Amino acid sequence: MKKKTGSKSPLCLGTFIYHKPSIWNVYQEETFVLNRRLRGITSLSIEVAHKIHIKGFSFQRKEKAYETLYAVDADRIYGDSFTMRSDRVEGIGNNVSLEFLNMDFKDRGFAKLTICGRSAMDRNTIHIRFQNDKGNVNEIAEFVHSDEYGEQSFSLTSVTGMQTVTFLFLPGSNFDFKWFRFE
Repeated sequence: MKKKTGSKSPLCLGTFIYHKPSIWNVYQEETFVLNRRLRGITSLSIEVAHKIHIKGFSFQRKEKAYETLYAVDADRIYGDSFTMRSDRVEGIGNNVSLEFLNMDFKDRGFAKLTICGRSAMDRNTIHIRFQNDKGNVNEIAEFVHSDEYGEQSFSLTSVTGMQTVTFLFLPGSNFDFKWFRFE
């Protein structure tokens, strides 16, 4: 399956094999997991070797708050200095914010936050703001030096319900951010 991304070349979302035997005039359900999350209104193309009939599609809404989310997929990214790459945001510096909307932590919250990134500095301070109609909760994660992309986990005060999660980088930051996940 391929996702058409405007004027860019198509992005392959996976190669799948349908293994069920053919039964005349019967549609048989099959589940495939795409290797990238689809967002918004998207064109989807299927390339096949043989003629097939497809009755339809259904997509399962993921629990965004508990998925691995890539920094480049933030709902809003703004600030003084950063560079967007295909699967990460690099060179995050002065006053950069990455906002993730509609993060529903339900009643269970989370135990930790894992961030995959890289920091040229000994410690790169990342401010994490949880915001909803009841107020804000502000937390701090200290990502330690790493020459290569790596995962670091942080214990934060858990929140529940619908939140906007903002990763805020203050002056002096120099961070490369690939992805994060609440668990």
